[in-house]
Amino acid sequence: METPKAPDKPGAPAPASPPPNGRAAHLALAAVAVVFLGLLAVRGYGPRLTSRPTEPVAAAVLDLNRADAAELEQLPGVGPRLAAAIDAHRRDRGGFRSVDDLRAVPGVGPVMIDRLRPLVKVEPPAAVVPVRADPELPPRVRAQAPDEPAAQVRAPAVRKIQPGDPPIDVNTASVDELQRLPGVGPVMAGAIVAGRPFRSVGELDRVRGIGTKTLDKLRPFVVVGR
Repeated sequence: METPKAPDKPGAPAPASPPPNGRAAHLALAAVAVVFLGLLAVRGYGPRLTSRPTEPVAAAVLDLNRADAAELEQLPGVGPRLAAAIDAHRRDRGGFRSVDDLRAVPGVGPVMIDRLRPLVKVEPPAAVVPVRADPELPPRVRAQAPDEPAAQVRAPAVRKIQPGDPPIDVNTASVDELQRLPGVGPVMAGAIVAGRPFRSVGELDRVRGIGTKTLDKLRPFVVVGR
C-alpha cells in the first residue's frame, strides 16, 4: 500500500528547475562563429601563405638605335622631351655608335649616362655593302646589309626555240643556246656539251635525262654538224 505523500510545509523552497537551453544555444552560436571566421581567414590569406615570393624580373635592355620614344620614356630620368631629343639625335646623326654618344644629346650628362648604362645598349645600324663591279652581274643589283642572306640573282629567261627558227647544232652550240631547246635546262645542256661529239641526232639518247619522248621533241630543232 502506497504511503501517502506528506503535504508541503508552508514557506518551504520550491525544488530547483533544470537549466534552460539558452546556454547550449550560445555555445553552438559561438562555435559557428569561430568556424566562419576561420573560413574567412583561409580564404583571405590562404593564397598568400601558399604562394612563393615573386622572383625579380630582369629589366629589358633597350637598344638606343631601335627603341621608340615611348620605350625611351620608361628609362629613369627620361621624360617625353628628352626622349624626343634622343630620337632626333639618332635620326640626324645616323644612330649611336656607343652609349657614350648620349653626351651629345642636350640634357644628358655624365650622371645620367652612368644611371642609364646598365639599362641600354647600342647595336650599330647595318652598314651598306657596296656592290662590286662585275660585268657578269645583271644591272640594278641593290646593296645588301651584311646580316641579310645573299640575294639570289636570277638569270634572264631563255627564249625557247620556235618552229621556223634555225636549228641548233648540238656539236657546236653553247650551253645557253642549248637551253633554248624544249625540255633542256642548265644541267642537261651541260651534259650534252660533255657528251660531244655526236655523229647523229639519235646519239643524244646516251645523254642522261634524254629519253625517247625528249628526243622526239628535239629532232625538229637540232642538227649534227660534221
